[in-house]
Amino acid sequence: MRPAAPVTQVGANRIVDMLAERNSRVGPRHFRPAYALVALLLAISGTAFGVSAAANADADSPVKVAIIVPLVVPHSDTGLLTADDLVQYTSPLGLLTRQLDAVIDRPVALAIDPMIIVSIRALGAAAPLTATDWLDRLAAASNQTFALAYSDTDLTLATQAGAPIIPAPQSFDFALDAANFAPASAATATPAPTAPPTTSTPPAWPSTQTLLDWPYSLSGIAWPGEDTVVTKDLKPLAASGYTTAILSSSNVNREAGAGASVKVGDEGVLVSDAPVSVALRSAARAVSDDEWNSAMVVLRAAIQAAGASQPAGATVLGTFDREVPFTGGRLSETVSALATTSDVLDVPISSVIAGPATKATISEKPQPDDRVLLATRVLAAERSEQLFASVAKSPLAVTAPRRLEVLSLFGNQWQSNLVAWPAAAEDFLAASKDLTSSVSVVAGSRINLLADRATLPIAVTNKLDQAVTVYITIEPDTALLAVESSAIKLVIEPNSQGKGQVPVQAISNGRVGITISLASASGVAIGSPTRASINVQAGWETPVVVVLAALVVGTFAAGIVRVIFRRRRESARGNDE
Repeated sequence: MRPAAPVTQVGANRIVDMLAERNSRVGPRHFRPAYALVALLLAISGTAFGVSAAANADADSPVKVAIIVPLVVPHSDTGLLTADDLVQYTSPLGLLTRQLDAVIDRPVALAIDPMIIVSIRALGAAAPLTATDWLDRLAAASNQTFALAYSDTDLTLATQAGAPIIPAPQSFDFALDAANFAPASAATATPAPTAPPTTSTPPAWPSTQTLLDWPYSLSGIAWPGEDTVVTKDLKPLAASGYTTAILSSSNVNREAGAGASVKVGDEGVLVSDAPVSVALRSAARAVSDDEWNSAMVVLRAAIQAAGASQPAGATVLGTFDREVPFTGGRLSETVSALATTSDVLDVPISSVIAGPATKATISEKPQPDDRVLLATRVLAAERSEQLFASVAKSPLAVTAPRRLEVLSLFGNQWQSNLVAWPAAAEDFLAASKDLTSSVSVVAGSRINLLADRATLPIAVTNKLDQAVTVYITIEPDTALLAVESSAIKLVIEPNSQGKGQVPVQAISNGRVGITISLASASGVAIGSPTRASINVQAGWETPVVVVLAALVVGTFAAGIVRVIFRRRRESARGNDE
């Protein structure tokens, strides 16, 4: 084993300064002073430490190292990237291009945010050429790959907020433009040999599953945010289909000498070595050559220390973080340097998963209480939206975009801007309240009921951009009024108002308060009940009809009498003559 190269005190201090600077950006929870101290001691010890590590390990065997690199972008409020976003990210110097250039066909595993893939595919024929080329390059890469949660959802924020399973996309149909897709028959038809197409054929209309499908080489891997996991998170992760979780060594209690593969109860866990991961990230973010060289010395020493503390032949797992590297850019150099270092052997993470596992427990690291409380309100609001959407002609057109907003709001990218996250969550809650009140009874003036039987006109407004079907129910406060039909169906066109006619019977005179409620066809209450007042005049039309009839009869009788008297006068006048 080749000993670690010596490093100056100045170089070690630079590494610690970089870690401290990262702490000031993302908060104390994400900075591990212990790791920085370890890195400093490793760097100062230089060659001596390398020799000590070599004494505890097989001198002829390099340390096996598996590395995971996330492919992520800054969060999108809508849970989908626009064409402009994709042009920016996949341009020759774009973020995604630089990320893929640094790791493609290298001995690292790629954790891919499915939002990137879906965003490109959902544009169909309108997808930027740079984006489709980038996707083709990713598909052809030899790297092992697995999927992050959609929008890189912070898994344990959802589970600790009460989600029994991890929320997932419902549909992307609302985001598809028919102009960018061809009917399935047209897409599969064989073109006539005499009429070659002048433009490329648009893809067929995709299903949600088609948009999400990708030939990942690994499946069932959950990667929660670092130091956010408690034991109770494992059950909903398993219920969501995850069989293996990647956790930091600071979040796991392992036996001395345990490797990277452990079992917590029945759940498989891959343990990433925290000092190695911190050193990896410091090297990748180094700006100057001096910083990078110093960081690489610390990284090699950390790898040797981790290898020496594990069983012979065990693998050290290191991870890069999800914080988008706006500064620095040494990811490619760092990966390449490790690949050409004789005392490090790069191995796939599939070998770690397949390796023997020892027993371990979780070192409880819950999410902050205030963040969990706000996330709980967000999930409750979304559940209310799901119920409300049963009133719509196409419920998924209402709920699917809102689900993507939830996934974006729960994304790990917010970890770099937690100060702004509560305001974003409150904005979601305000929009949720507006959505669930978009179908409601129109408040009106007092109603006068002047007949024994009549219909009450109930106006309902629909602010959605699709038709809704509601059932109107009226409950009188007293027995002065009887409702003859329990629920009246009313269909209201998009962005319009409709009136339902509820048949009632007046029992006696007086003022009656009523409660007007709306429900969907499935019986879900829509909005809050509305109060109204009715002035009931029971039987008022009967005396009116009698009086009118008497007037008619009287008028008719008077006419007859007049005719009789006139004829008598005419007859008497004729006799006199």
